[in-house]
Amino acid sequence: MRFQITLPLNNFQKQTLRLFILTILLVVNNASYSQNIKIGLYRNFELRTLIFKVQEGSYTITNQDSLNVEMNASDVLFVTALGQKLSLWNSAQHLGIHESIKITTKNSQNKMSIEPAYPVLPTQKYYGNFEITIDTANRMTATNTVPLKEYLAGVIEAESGTRALPEYYKAQAIICRTYVLNHLDRHKQENFQICDEVHCQVYKGFGIEHGPILKAVEETKGQAIIDNQGMLITAAFHANSGGETANSEDVWSTTMSYLRGKSDPYFEKHRHSHWTVTISLDEWTEFLQKMNLDTTNKTKIKFIQKKRTKFYLLNDQPILLSDIRSHFKLKSTLFSIEKSENKIIFNGRGYGHGVGLSQESAMEMARRGKSYQEIINFFYTDIKIIDIYQTTYLQALFPEEEPQ
Repeated sequence: MRFQITLPLNNFQKQTLRLFILTILLVVNNASYSQNIKIGLYRNFELRTLIFKVQEGSYTITNQDSLNVEMNASDVLFVTALGQKLSLWNSAQHLGIHESIKITTKNSQNKMSIEPAYPVLPTQKYYGNFEITIDTANRMTATNTVPLKEYLAGVIEAESGTRALPEYYKAQAIICRTYVLNHLDRHKQENFQICDEVHCQVYKGFGIEHGPILKAVEETKGQAIIDNQGMLITAAFHANSGGETANSEDVWSTTMSYLRGKSDPYFEKHRHSHWTVTISLDEWTEFLQKMNLDTTNKTKIKFIQKKRTKFYLLNDQPILLSDIRSHFKLKSTLFSIEKSENKIIFNGRGYGHGVGLSQESAMEMARRGKSYQEIINFFYTDIKIIDIYQTTYLQALFPEEEPQ
């Protein structure tokens, strides 16, 4: 749905119009989105065989026809892609060849593990229901449908680990909730809403510290972040700022008023605060040649980055720091360069794109007694944390209650 306005509007009229448009969109969304969220699993891999094993409770395997098989504790199901079909086996017999199947449970707290056997990947455990299909490219697609709160708890653990304090988890819960609600249509063409990779948010089902993290999700239920125009923000985050966060336009070419670079005094003495990478001078020369840059003058290599910048000027030739980071797999673009004999040394700070919340700094703020509100307001500029249930025009988008 697209709106185009040609009449001149003042700021109040513009904001009123935005809220009106968003209300219409949310009504449409509410008709199409259920109480749960549907996640595409293992999207970076070409799946051929999956092994499902019931960890707790019972499940039912069904398809569009007459398939109806019960799975109880410790039961196993093997699903293998055969062209445009799925071949099913349990531990006792072959269950036929089907176009698609669903694995469902009546209790959202029942647990299922999935072990990709081809390719071989780590086993992960999930709540909720599953659907396995074959897409038009003969690719197996597996999805997991869970209540939003369970999804958020899984994302927080995958993105943040298990050693943080409650105030940090609350901040991360609000950020992850805001992010997913802003991207519910991202994989619409693939018949699910979001994926489980960094393209959306990393999700690996439930983990070892699910309870405390789920508590933080529940204690911030309904809370999200809006900008000064009343719109949900793009709630970007990264591992460590290196002492200075970045403006959004310096990384993604899009200016966002709430993603402003600022000094970060909490970044020091963490895992990703400082790092060093050394390469050979030949590797550096090969990179410059690949970028079609002059390599004849090898003396003016030293580069000191005191403040975040986008370019490194080598002999008056600009090089995007993001290109250097990508080629040499560096942790961030916040680095300096020096030459030592036949080696090039990158001395860097931070990990990630540097935009928005720095996770290690936010954890440090929580250790110093800061509240989740203080953490969020420190990293995002001119924003507001709202309670969706007190905001009619956004409430329809919040599927956090389980079906009755």
